[in-house]
Amino acid sequence: MASQDIQQVRAVIDRWMKALNDCDTEAVKKVWDSSYSELVYIAEENNDALYGWEGVDGYYNGLKDVSVADWVIDNVKIDVLGDVAWVYLTYVVEAHLTNFGRTMVFPGRNTFILRKNEGEWKIIHYHESLSRDESRKTWDWFFEG
Repeated sequence: MASQDIQQVRAVIDRWMKALNDCDTEAVKKVWDSSYSELVYIAEENNDALYGWEGVDGYYNGLKDVSVADWVIDNVKIDVLGDVAWVYLTYVVEAHLTNFGRTMVFPGRNTFILRKNEGEWKIIHYHESLSRDESRKTWDWFFEG
């Protein structure tokens, strides 16, 4: 059973990544458990976490400035603890942000928590952070004079 659950959790992560690569925010939102009231979304570019479906939905609706995205994930680790699972992975995403008029590279890592509800795995917690050693290359231009 655990092996099957691990495969199903990995499939959710693969759908998440494909939807982001397709710039399909509606498909990204479908991998989230919108019925869970305690959702947490921590994006690398925000100081504060977003909470609940309103926060998650609002974040993805705001991604309309991303016109091209190329996510590559690696180092995927998954564990299942009953009806809860965690995932850790590293990533590099190259995305064109129309609001900045530039293509940016974001190397980082993510931690997900998923829960199994009515036989289906969905994301309930997401924490993203840039690589400490590489983040200056991504954002220094923004803070320069």
